Amino acid sequence: MIRLLNLLAVAGLIGSAGYAYSTKYDTLYQSAQVSKARSQLNKERQAIAVLRAEWQLLTRPDRLQTAVERHLALEPIGTAHLGRLADLPARVDRGDEIGRLLAATATPKEKPGTRGADEPRTTGSINAPSTRTVSTRTPTTASR
Repeated sequence: MIRLLNLLAVAGLIGSAGYAYSTKYDTLYQSAQVSKARSQLNKERQAIAVLRAEWQLLTRPDRLQTAVERHLALEPIGTAHLGRLADLPARVDRGDEIGRLLAATATPKEKPGTRGADEPRTTGSINAPSTRTVSTRTPTTASR
């Protein structure tokens, strides 16, 4: 029985040593990956700094002014370039658009004799004429 316990203890010791070494090497691998990512980040930051410096160099006002004078035939804006209100075309009278839309979507008025006297007038969909709402209330007269 004691030998079995000794063998189990040795096996547990070897297993825990293997686990400790695998954890150590995994940690070293992960730290190397972090180090590579940091160095790549520093390289990218340096590249961004270089590009910003180049952009500032290329967008200097004196450099742009000489390039504009050399390559573009620009002239100053004068009053002859500006338009007058009288030069604009007359506005087209479109009429009452909202009234036209309301007239197009309104339900057509029915003739007075087509509905029953007991049916209330409702506004409903003109696509479904078979559905009607019928009131079950009877008219009451209030006497005072």
